[in-house]
Amino acid sequence: LDSYLEKNLSAQPMTVFDHLGERLDTEFYYRHPRSYKRRGIYSVHEPSPTVRGVNRPIPKTYVKHSGDACSPNENVRPLTTIERSYLQTFPMDFKFFGSKSDLEQMIGNAVPVKLAEYVANCIKEYQVDLKKGRINQARQLQFYV
Repeated sequence: LDSYLEKNLSAQPMTVFDHLGERLDTEFYYRHPRSYKRRGIYSVHEPSPTVRGVNRPIPKTYVKHSGDACSPNENVRPLTTIERSYLQTFPMDFKFFGSKSDLEQMIGNAVPVKLAEYVANCIKEYQVDLKKGRINQARQLQFYV
């Protein structure tokens, strides 16, 4: 399926700003790192890191990491639960139900909606081509091996 998965990829990684535009009222945001050996402050002008199942404010004791997009300041904030769902490409009108902790876990554990849609469409296109004989038998066997 490689050729099906690769043929419609974008040439450039999408940034948070590319995806959300002016919807975020901040240029920098905090994502709680797994350890303080990792950075925690990101710019909206870079791709999003993995959306985790935890969402915490910047600790008062947070020390700037060398990879941070800026120093901690009053304008840096964590993304809201709903903003994090947008990064996972949930539709803006999607209704979530549950406690804040449950929602954070659901959003953090989710496969990005548009990624799942993209992969499903690639598999569908492959199946159509297979059914119409557009894929030779040797290639089909290679897929199953």
